Amino acid sequence: MEVLLLISAFLWDILLGEPKLSFHPVAITGKLVEKVDVRVDKRGKIFELAFGGFLVILGILIFLGAFLAIKKVAELLFKDFYSLKVVAEFLISVFFLKSTFAIRSMNEHAKAVFSNLKRDNIPGAKSETSKIVSRNTENLDKPHLISATVESIAENFVDSVLSPFFFFVVAGIEGAILYRVVNTLDAIIGYKNEKYIWRGFFAAKLDDFMNLIPARLSIFFITISAVLLGMGGKEALRTLRDFRGVTPSPNSYIPICLFAGALKIKLEKIGFYSIGNFDLPSDEEKIKDALKLLNLSAFILLLVSVITLFIKDLI
Repeated sequence: MEVLLLISAFLWDILLGEPKLSFHPVAITGKLVEKVDVRVDKRGKIFELAFGGFLVILGILIFLGAFLAIKKVAELLFKDFYSLKVVAEFLISVFFLKSTFAIRSMNEHAKAVFSNLKRDNIPGAKSETSKIVSRNTENLDKPHLISATVESIAENFVDSVLSPFFFFVVAGIEGAILYRVVNTLDAIIGYKNEKYIWRGFFAAKLDDFMNLIPARLSIFFITISAVLLGMGGKEALRTLRDFRGVTPSPNSYIPICLFAGALKIKLEKIGFYSIGNFDLPSDEEKIKDALKLLNLSAFILLLVSVITLFIKDLI
């Protein structure tokens, strides 16, 4: 059942993409947590730490509670119709599992940047890039817009694909939901600024901890995909070796280094890091190459996950 669930969620994502924001569990969870967050003023360090922990627990209760509650409703509605109950619970599980990862949406966002750059519409490319990165894109030139997009694709493979798959295989759909909540809250409050330095502490540290293993597993998937695509497999590993730990995050440098080496380009966030013994990308085709690397890595990940689930069932 877990294998069928994972494959169905993967196909849902590839064929249908994301549900509308008004129905998306991640979007709903994020908005509710933000509403609670903005209503509480900044206070002392101890309060901020405690409140940050409360926000993490609240997010988990909202997302996981919605999943369990909807499944319970389906169970009660179809308690006298076993087949319908099984189908309803399965579709609910597919929907919630799919909401924990995103492949097609990353492709759509990155292609929007690509299309604007292809038409030399730099303002449009800046606008589209701002949707997938947290940095200010207004002063970025074309090479840095390409760089920012490729970096986002690389980080997305770990944050929005590999990690949810990993936690699903290890701990079922509840594990994938738990990861997605923590990762979402890290994106909302996990900043080292005056307001969130303590309030976002638990979300940021939990996200770093939960991504430790998946980020390092990405070395296998990205390198194998680079070799199969005829890209720089050796360069990917060499770049990872040479630029190890240059990002503030203990995890994000890994996929970024691998993508930079595989694509033979420099990836740079001005004022923070510069990765790769190559030139900054000037050709927007590098975005398409990055998407090929993402998509093949995701497909290989699916195969490995399915095999692992079969072995897990046998054990």
